[in-house]
Amino acid sequence: MRVTDQTTLDSAETSDKRVLVQLRRMIMDGALAPGDKISEVSVAKLFAVSRTPARLALRTLEVEGLIKKRDGRGFTIQEFDLGDVSKAYEVRGVLEGLAAATLARRGMPEDVAARLREAIDAMDRAMASDAPMAVRVSRYQDGNMAFHETIMRGCGNEFVGFAFDRMSTLPMIQLGTLVFNAEKPDEELMRLRFGNMQHRLILDAIDRRDPQRAEALMREHANQTLVYSTLFAGRD
Repeated sequence: MRVTDQTTLDSAETSDKRVLVQLRRMIMDGALAPGDKISEVSVAKLFAVSRTPARLALRTLEVEGLIKKRDGRGFTIQEFDLGDVSKAYEVRGVLEGLAAATLARRGMPEDVAARLREAIDAMDRAMASDAPMAVRVSRYQDGNMAFHETIMRGCGNEFVGFAFDRMSTLPMIQLGTLVFNAEKPDEELMRLRFGNMQHRLILDAIDRRDPQRAEALMREHANQTLVYSTLFAGRD
């Protein structure tokens, strides 16, 4: 079945992210099952895009461990245990919580604070815009990745990022990974707005140099990514 977009996207980069988000969603909800084969050609046809965004999306999914390169052409959907992914998210939550607490304890350099505020504001602008849904989600994901990467990499303890990098090839663990159910846009937008509200609370705790609150908020935020996605995806 051909997947169609409701609007013309404004750039090849946005097409790449649209394809990535929707392909990831199809793998997570079983529309693409373990063992299924996909390729640049089939993905480009499925989403009515050129082979370039299809190739870039597949490359990201391979890094995330959701697909594996075949000996010949194309990829195979990998089987993964959602329970294992949840356990990995718990570990990521500990690392992100530690990063937030460390940043709160040592105090935010002004450049780090500025990047975090801009990331949050960018996500707010994305959700409030009249742009096509795929564009809004793409812009939100950019801000989400910037927020989490800035805290992880800018907390002042390089071993936090080092520890994360050791597990970052596990499925869905990359910082800022976003699963969006295009069939329920209103509920998904509500989830994203809630997520950005959490970002503001985390930033406030860091800014107030409250490491315990910053860590607790960040761990809650990080650990609930899959929970929120499953909750909203499962509602009728």
